[in-house]
Amino acid sequence: MPEPLLLSRRIATLLGVAVGLIVVAVLVGIGAALTHEFQRGNAVRAEVERSHETRAQILSVFSLLQDAETGQRGYIITGDARFLEPYDEAEEKLSAQMQRLERLYAGEPGHAAELVVLGDLVDRKQQTLSEGIALRQQRGRDPALAYVAEGAGKAAMDDIRFVVDRMVDAEANRLDALIGRATARGVATERLVAGLFALLLALVTGTVFLVWRYIRTRRVLLAEVRTVATRQTAIFDSAIDAILTLNPSGSIETMNTAASRMFGWSGPELVRRDISVLLDLEGKDGAGRGFLARLGFRDGDIAGGLVRELNARRRDGGLFPVDVALSPMPLPSGVHMVAVVRDISERRRVEEMKQQFVSTVSHELRTPLTSIAGSLGLLAGGAAGAIPDKAGRLISIAHSNSQRLVRLINDILDIEKLESGQMTLDLASLDLRDIALRSIDNVHGLADELSVSVDLDDGAPAPVRGDADRLIQVVVNLLSNAVKFSPAGSAVRVSVQPETRIARLSVSDDGPGIPDEFRARIFSKFAQADSSDTRAKGGTGLGLAIAREIAERHGGRLWFESAPGEGATFHLDLPLELDQPEAGGGAGPHLLIVEDDLDAAEVLRAMLAQDGFSADVVSTAREALSAVRGGGFAAILVDLQLPDADGVGLIRALRSDPRTRDLPVVVVSADVARGRARGRSLEVIDWLEKPFDQTRLRGAVAGILERLEKQRPTILHVDDDPDILAVTASALTGVAEVTAAPTLSHARAALKARTPDLVILDLGLPDGSGLDLLADLDDGDGNTVPVIVYSAQEMDAALGHRVEAVLVKSRTSLAGLVRTVRRLTGKGSH
Repeated sequence: MPEPLLLSRRIATLLGVAVGLIVVAVLVGIGAALTHEFQRGNAVRAEVERSHETRAQILSVFSLLQDAETGQRGYIITGDARFLEPYDEAEEKLSAQMQRLERLYAGEPGHAAELVVLGDLVDRKQQTLSEGIALRQQRGRDPALAYVAEGAGKAAMDDIRFVVDRMVDAEANRLDALIGRATARGVATERLVAGLFALLLALVTGTVFLVWRYIRTRRVLLAEVRTVATRQTAIFDSAIDAILTLNPSGSIETMNTAASRMFGWSGPELVRRDISVLLDLEGKDGAGRGFLARLGFRDGDIAGGLVRELNARRRDGGLFPVDVALSPMPLPSGVHMVAVVRDISERRRVEEMKQQFVSTVSHELRTPLTSIAGSLGLLAGGAAGAIPDKAGRLISIAHSNSQRLVRLINDILDIEKLESGQMTLDLASLDLRDIALRSIDNVHGLADELSVSVDLDDGAPAPVRGDADRLIQVVVNLLSNAVKFSPAGSAVRVSVQPETRIARLSVSDDGPGIPDEFRARIFSKFAQADSSDTRAKGGTGLGLAIAREIAERHGGRLWFESAPGEGATFHLDLPLELDQPEAGGGAGPHLLIVEDDLDAAEVLRAMLAQDGFSADVVSTAREALSAVRGGGFAAILVDLQLPDADGVGLIRALRSDPRTRDLPVVVVSADVARGRARGRSLEVIDWLEKPFDQTRLRGAVAGILERLEKQRPTILHVDDDPDILAVTASALTGVAEVTAAPTLSHARAALKARTPDLVILDLGLPDGSGLDLLADLDDGDGNTVPVIVYSAQEMDAALGHRVEAVLVKSRTSLAGLVRTVRRLTGKGSH
C-alpha cells in the first residue's frame, strides 16, 4: 500500500482508538458521578430518618416525664393509687428511652453535652417526683402539696422543656443544613453529568466528522496514488534505457519496455530468472552467491551507487557493451537493486571513429603540413632565389598560417593524449634555467617581429626532473603569450629561482593583464578572453590548458598573478631535485609507493623527499604485501590499476591483516571515482586523481604526519600591526604554532627562548628594520632559519639570497602568504 494511504490509515486508527478511550472515560465518569450521587442520597435519607427518630425520642422522654408528673400530682391530691400507674409506666420506660437516645447520639460527639445535661435534669425530675410521692405516703396530703408548691419539680420540668426545645431545634437545624448541602451537591452533580454528556455528544460529532474527513481524504489520496502510479509506470515504460529491479540474490523482479526491446525477452519470461541471463558477470561461476558478490562488491560498497561496464546478451545470443548503473533500494524484505542498463555500442563506435580520426590527423595531416610549412619557410628565406616582393609577402602569409595550423593540430593531439592518458614523459635530470634559455631561443623570431625583447634574469641553477621537450612546450607557450600581449618596445622578463623545495620559473609582461571575469577559466580548454584585442592575437585557447596538465604531471603547478592594466606574471613551480636517499635510508618516515608506472613513481618519490620522507617503489600488489609484512613502513601510496591485482583488493588485504590494519593509505590513481565507490568503507587518508595536484598530495602527507604524531612547525611572526598578527595566526590555525612579536626586541627574546622552523618578517618595525634580525636567525647548528619577508616595503634585491620568499603587502593576499607558509613547512592544505 502506498505510504500516504498507510499514513492516513494509521492516523484514522489512532484517532478511533483515542476517541473510543475518551468515550469510555466519559461514560465511566458519568457512572461514577451518578453512583456517588445515589450513595449521597441514601446517606441523606438515613440521616433524615435518624434525625426524625432522635427528635421523636427526645419528645418521647419529655412526654414520659409529663405523664409521670401528672400521675404524681393526681396521687398526691387524691391519694388514689391508680394515679401512680402512668408514673410507674413512665419510670419503667425512661431508662430505656434515655439509653436509646444515647445510641442515637453516639456518632455525634458535638451533641453529647446536651444529652448529659438532659440526663441530669431527668434524674433530678425523677427525684422530685419520687420525693413528693414518698411525702404523701408518709406524712399525708398537705406536706406533699406543700412540697410540690415549693416549685422544685416545676423548675426541673422547665429546665427539661428548655433543653428539649434546644435539642429539637439543633437537630432540626442540623437536618436543614444537611439537606441544603445535599441539594447543592445534587445541583453540581447534575451540571457535571450534563457537561459530560455534552462532551460525549461533541466527541461523537467530532468522530463522525473525522470519519467523513478520513473517507474523503482516503479517496483523494487513492486518486493521487493512482495518478502517481500511472505517471511512474509511464516514465518507467517510456525510458530509453532498460530498467530492471533485482532481489538481493540477483533474480529479476520487474523490467520495463525498453529492457524488453533491448534484450528481446518479455517481462513474464524473465521474472525470477537470474540476471546472468542478460549480463556477463565477473563472478558468474559462483552459483548461489548474491549479485554484488558476483560483481566483486560487498553490501556496504554500493551505498552511493556505482556504474560498471559489462557485456550484455540478447535473446539470440548476441553480445553488446552496456553501462550498468546500480542503486540500492531498501525494502522490508532486504536491500534490492535497481539496475539501469544503457547500450553503449554507439558510443564505442564513436570512440573508435574518434581514435581513427586522431590517428588520421596525426599521420595524414602532420606530414604534409610539415612539408608545406618547411617549403614555405625555405622560399621565404631565399632558398629558391630572389622572389618578387608581392610574392614574398604572400609566401610569408602562407608560411605564418601554415605554422599556426601546425600548432593547432599539435594542440588538439596533445589534449587528446592527455585525456586518454597516452602522453608519456621521458623524465631526466635537467636545469630549469637551461629550459628557459632554449625556450627563449624558440620565440626570438616572434619577439623580433613584434618588437618585444625577452630577457632572462641572472640566477643560480635550478635542478629539476622532467621531460625537456614538454617543459619547453610549457615555457614557449607562456613566452609566446607574453610576447603577443606586450606593447611594442617593451620587454618580457623571465626569471628562474630555486627555493627551499621548488624551482620557480616566472614570465612577466607589461600587457593589459588578465580581465577579472576571465581568471576563473583561463586554464580551461578553448578559453580566450572576449576582448577584440585578445581575439586579434590569435590562438586556439588550448595552450594554457595543455601547459597546466604537463606541469601537474611533473608534480608541479602553473599559476599566475595579474592586475588589470598592469601586466601578468605566470609562475611554473616544479619540485626541486634533491639527492635521492637510498632505499630505506632517509632520516624521515619511510613510505612504500605501489605504482607500475616508473616515471609517475619517481615524481612521487621526488615530491615526498621534499617533505622529509624516504620511499621504496614496488610495481605489483604481491611485492607490496611482501614488503609491508616485513615492517618498517610508516604509510603506503597505492595505485588502483596494478598488473596482478586491483588496488582496492590490496587495501582490503592490508586492513584484514592485524600487522597492517592501521597502516595509513593514500590512493593515487587515474580511476579514483570507481575505486572510491568500491572502497567507500575502507579507511583511506585521501583519494588523489592522476594527474595529482601537488597541494592535495601535500595535504595527504600532512595527514600522514598527523598519524605519526609529528609536532606542528613553529613560526615566529614579526610585525608591528596587531591586526596582521591576529588574522595571520587565525589563517595558520592547524598548520603551525605561531608566536607573535611586535618589535625586534620581542623577536630576539622569542628566539632566545625557542628556535622556530620559519620566520615571517616585516621590514618596518618601531625599533629598527626587520632585516637586522637576519643575523640572529641561526638554529645553533650552523643552519639558518627560513625567512618569508611579508612587508609593505620593497626589499633590497642583494639580500634575496638570504630569504625564501618576498611577499609585498597589498600585492600578495593573505591566502598567498598561507600557501607560501604551507609550502615551506611541508604542510599542504587539507
